[in-house]
Amino acid sequence: MTIEGKALYSAVVLGATGNVGGRIVQLLIKNPRCGRVVVVTRRKMDAFAHPKVSPLVVNMDRLEEEIAPYTQGVDVALAAFGVGKGSVKMPVEEVRKVEVAYPQAFCRAARAAGARVCAEL
Repeated sequence: MTIEGKALYSAVVLGATGNVGGRIVQLLIKNPRCGRVVVVTRRKMDAFAHPKVSPLVVNMDRLEEEIAPYTQGVDVALAAFGVGKGSVKMPVEEVRKVEVAYPQAFCRAARAAGARVCAEL
């Protein structure tokens, strides 16, 4: 699909309920060239009630396999996922899982599904 001869793109965002991820989703919604946004979360939320947005609730420990069917044809994958100030109270292993392992699994799944761009923010 195109708008005035320019191709539309689609995106998938991990961490949309956070500060950075939420702002990214808002910018994607406003961008006329972005036709679809898949928002990956750990729990159900209604923060992005918009026709462009498709919410996807996943078990983070099975992230890669659970998002695979929903990332087919997605052009851009953005991981804005982390623990922020909560990391002070968490064991180092848990922080690494959340801030390193989950975003890496997300990018692997998105790239395997054909995403041209994957960024961890």
